Amino acid sequence: MKPLALIAALALVSACSDTISYPSQLEKQANAANTVSATPVNEIRLISATTVNGGNFTSLPPIKTAVAKVTAFHPAPAVAQAQQKLRIEAANVGAYTVIGINITGVQVCPTSWGCRHATGTPVKFTN
Repeated sequence: MKPLALIAALALVSACSDTISYPSQLEKQANAANTVSATPVNEIRLISATTVNGGNFTSLPPIKTAVAKVTAFHPAPAVAQAQQKLRIEAANVGAYTVIGINITGVQVCPTSWGCRHATGTPVKFTN
């Protein structure tokens, strides 16, 4: 019975497809992304609209990510940290901008007492 409970718990945690990061990891991830991206992480634009550049862009696979607090005693992740994580993920796939962004309020997630989820569609311009 215990092995079955363990398998069920692992399946539940793995069902969360977000790439979760902790605030202390963001700077290291940004530096790593800057080494492989043509656009520096801090120059990647985040736009809530679903189009940009007059529609002259190619959509890349959607980004679904989260920033979490380490323990219940740490502060909740800020919106700026979720935005930075979106920029890092976009840089890793070679995007210039992320459109249709959505950042949630702080929620409990499978691996933390406080996560802020962020989603969006990374795009490359096709002038």
